[in-house]
Amino acid sequence: MKIKKLLMVVMVLIASTAVFANGAKESGAAKVDADGKVIIRVGAMPYYLSVPLQVIMDEKLDNKYGFKLEVINFPSGGPMAEALGAGQWDIGPIGAGGMIAVPTYNAKLIADVEATMDGAWIVARPDSDIVKAGANIKALPEVIGSAETLKGKTILGTIGNISHYMGLDYINQFGLGMKDINFIHMETAQVYTSFLAGNGDVACLGSPSAALKLQKAGYPVVGGLKQQDISQQDAILISDNFYKNNYKDAVNFMKAWYEATDKLNADFEYEVAMSKKFYQANGRTDFTDEGVRQESEFNTYVDSSTAFDKEVGAWMTGLVAFMVENGSMDKEVLEAMKTNVKLDVVKDALK
Repeated sequence: MKIKKLLMVVMVLIASTAVFANGAKESGAAKVDADGKVIIRVGAMPYYLSVPLQVIMDEKLDNKYGFKLEVINFPSGGPMAEALGAGQWDIGPIGAGGMIAVPTYNAKLIADVEATMDGAWIVARPDSDIVKAGANIKALPEVIGSAETLKGKTILGTIGNISHYMGLDYINQFGLGMKDINFIHMETAQVYTSFLAGNGDVACLGSPSAALKLQKAGYPVVGGLKQQDISQQDAILISDNFYKNNYKDAVNFMKAWYEATDKLNADFEYEVAMSKKFYQANGRTDFTDEGVRQESEFNTYVDSSTAFDKEVGAWMTGLVAFMVENGSMDKEVLEAMKTNVKLDVVKDALK
């Protein structure tokens, strides 16, 4: 099925869930705990983008800045965007799922998460005709495959996160679209286990640890962020309700967030330890100690000194523009995306 139809199905499911949950949706100011501290419900995923939350918890930075942290975990960006529409979280880091949450639910993009990022790859089976086709794109010598060998193949990935975008860009490099392949949606951990079990021809993995394990097992890389000369930059989103009614609390959360990222960037071993602790606490089973170290080497957080070194929200806006250009989203979505990038929360947090 065409990607536009696929996205429409996802969007309808998300919208219907939000409408169904609308009766229970909170409005006005957030709840407070017994000590009178505002409870900030932070959306998270058990990946690198959310590790600063472990620091906030360990260092009790929520207490320092006058709020109570409540972490709500999601397997990937799609369900996370859906939950934002249902009013289930207030603020948090998200990846490509933000392209749904910002224009659809009027969420505000207030900060980028990583200053530099790598570690998303596409792998194939070593005996695959895709691998045997070799490099065929002069400008991208590390991208492997051909239109002939990819047509009709089954690709495993996660709709609404970086693997979806990366997989679409990969087949587009060969002049193919979603109608030419079978894209099977599953969560990131399932992509790893399913591919290892013999399902699918190609696996798109946004998790460095999982992808590194497959590479170590002999599965060759045929594409990826660097290979395809594309990038990723996760972002901090805040719900429209929390932005309007709990602005000062959002500022306090970002104070804690930047103190956490400052600590992570300053001490590599601390970053590795916090990453492992966060993954273990949130049920990750697809990582290794070596993989976490490599992931920490690949990536660097935006911190208090680099918050505005790059144009905030540029990657997410570019992702939406990419979807609009290939007919996957309507032009109005891009306008909504640009309108909802807000810099005031971070500016006030860093004063």
